[in-house]
Amino acid sequence: MGLRQFINRDIEFQNETKRGVVSVRILYIVTMLAFLLDLAFAGIPVIKKFPYRIGLIFLAMIILFANTYFLNTRATIVLYLLFTFTFSLSMIPCFGWSAGMQNYFIVMLMVCFFAAHGSLGFKIILTAIVLCVRIAAIFIYSGTLPEVKISEVSGKLIQSSNITAVFLSAVILAYIYSHRENVEESKLMKFNDRLMKEANTDQLTGLGNRRYARAYLESVKRASYLDAISVCMADIDFFKKVNDTYGHDAGDEVLKAVSAALKNGCGEKTLVSRWGGEEFLIVFTGVNGDDAFMILEKLRSEVQKMTIKALENEIKVTMTFGLTEYDFGGDMEKAIKEADEKLYLGKTGGRNKVIY
Repeated sequence: MGLRQFINRDIEFQNETKRGVVSVRILYIVTMLAFLLDLAFAGIPVIKKFPYRIGLIFLAMIILFANTYFLNTRATIVLYLLFTFTFSLSMIPCFGWSAGMQNYFIVMLMVCFFAAHGSLGFKIILTAIVLCVRIAAIFIYSGTLPEVKISEVSGKLIQSSNITAVFLSAVILAYIYSHRENVEESKLMKFNDRLMKEANTDQLTGLGNRRYARAYLESVKRASYLDAISVCMADIDFFKKVNDTYGHDAGDEVLKAVSAALKNGCGEKTLVSRWGGEEFLIVFTGVNGDDAFMILEKLRSEVQKMTIKALENEIKVTMTFGLTEYDFGGDMEKAIKEADEKLYLGKTGGRNKVIY
């Protein structure tokens, strides 16, 4: 079993995540490594002066680390807090106040809020206890010198070791407790984007649906950089006859083929949406009515030449288009209505034509 698997091994209690105990395990390891460096920098005289105290600290760390695999999360965290109290306060006389042992209280505060399970009141109580002990340490130990003389360089190295351990512990806690949330938030955002896309997309043709088209029209209406907007309503001629003759599956194939032709023929900057049934709304942005008419005439001709294979059938269809140019001072609904009325004129006037 690798070190990572060993540290990440789950606890035996149900309904508890392992983040809390994994965090504490890592904190114990970081603290132990920093403590070993402190002793190396302080030298043999400090170890000889406090052999039992140092030995008990190491023994306590080993036992408490081992117990993280058997205790529940709350007990593990409470014991970690008690240990860190004892470790910090008992080592100040060994290394002096300037060694920064009291800085481990910062890690304790983060543990209280990130790792500790329970209500906000419980976390506030733990935090208040940490704060009170930290203030008491100022009155009791502030300015304390080490009982065994430590050189200035060694003192700075010990201080650097403890500051590094505190910073590293804070980063680890922040990563463990923010990484999952960030991942879940990213997944949620992607899921919401997918839902939004599905809600605005016609599933059969892949075009925007009427809901999307209306939102697009509102955004286009507010666009100050556009000098022309042309609106078209298009309809597949005798589509009901296609369904009645060849079946709805064949009708679906016709809709998909016509949608692809419209999308490809209009270009990326033009909205082609399925308005409903066999009816399509096309919005040309930055294109005046005359230019839009030429594009639609070409499309009409291409659709007429198409042969759509549906099951074992080869189907040919035509389309009728009603086109109007949007007046920026008017109502967009009015423009759609005008395009629809021109479509109706095309239908009643023989179909397979563009009315502008």
